[in-house]
Amino acid sequence: MRILFYSPVDLLHGGGCERWHCDITNSLVKQYGHEVEIVTGNLGEKRWNENYLSTQLSDISYTRIQYPTLFGAILPTFSAFSILLKKFRNADIVHFICGFIGQDLLVAVLKFITQKKVVVGHHAPIFHSSRLHNLYMQHVSRYVFRYFDAHQTLNSSDREFLETRWGIKNVYFIPSGVRTEKFLRSKRKNHSGLMFISVGRYAWQKGIDLQLRAIEMFNRRMVKNSAQFNFVGSGELGKIIDDYTKRHKNIINLRYMKYEVMPKLYAQNDIFFLCSREEPFGLVLVEAWASGLPVLATRTAGPIDMLVNGKNGWFIPQITSKSISDALYKIYLKHTRDANFTYKMRERCRETGRIFSIDTTARKMHQTFFAFTA
Repeated sequence: MRILFYSPVDLLHGGGCERWHCDITNSLVKQYGHEVEIVTGNLGEKRWNENYLSTQLSDISYTRIQYPTLFGAILPTFSAFSILLKKFRNADIVHFICGFIGQDLLVAVLKFITQKKVVVGHHAPIFHSSRLHNLYMQHVSRYVFRYFDAHQTLNSSDREFLETRWGIKNVYFIPSGVRTEKFLRSKRKNHSGLMFISVGRYAWQKGIDLQLRAIEMFNRRMVKNSAQFNFVGSGELGKIIDDYTKRHKNIINLRYMKYEVMPKLYAQNDIFFLCSREEPFGLVLVEAWASGLPVLATRTAGPIDMLVNGKNGWFIPQITSKSISDALYKIYLKHTRDANFTYKMRERCRETGRIFSIDTTARKMHQTFFAFTA
């Protein structure tokens, strides 16, 4: 089967969705022999280089469309449309990442012309901080979505919303996944203190501002604590993290790290710390669990489906700095009573990590694709 994956974001952006595209396509080819191609736009900060991208794609065919952009939005040209039209015609089925204004309309036109089956991937929050985005989703996308053949959500909350609130049919909850093997093989390192790690974009959506204020509150409450907070990533809030590192010695900005060193880095920490305002899934959570780390996370859509309170992590009751700080305090008290309490949770955490292998995601998507082309 010829499967086309389309996203407006350049694979060189190197985020979770871009890595997922590389991993899911390779898994589909390896397990089922599908003929797979990826086509993207050119949006996003470039974190990868072409050589590294080539190693991640392996033999997967990849085409980048150079769209003109205006205020961060891409403008389809006749040339870009012609390239996509040709790609659609050559495919049996198309999977595209939604969440960008106008892209659903563009894909709907291409579907109308080619009469190809289209699966919509909901990898981003349906609603977020942008008023324009939310208005577009509420008054345009909710109706355009009905024209497509199927929808993939990464969490059960989005599936329920699309089905019950917007009346969308053929919505499938297919969680994302990662290549868990390297993380499952990592061995936790002995160290003193309580080490927290946060990995991802330094952005408002990820609650970085709330997290930093919470750590500051915790430090004032526990003046001589032995906790350390390691941040890994990049983004517009990086300068704020740097400002906090100057005031708090236990806040460390490791910045962007290569994916290949992440298993070793997780192994040097005790708890994965996530304070997102919105989190549709969280590939980094799976990486942490597969590495044997419990997760301290805000109660958002992705963690709700995966985290079992007290077994493989803990929920932060409210998405506020105070609630985050209180949760830190409770976890730290556990550490003072038993310095090995997170290590004792490692097997339950690894069990969770095993569930969300990229090959499992590929198997479910394979079954979904065949169901719609029968």
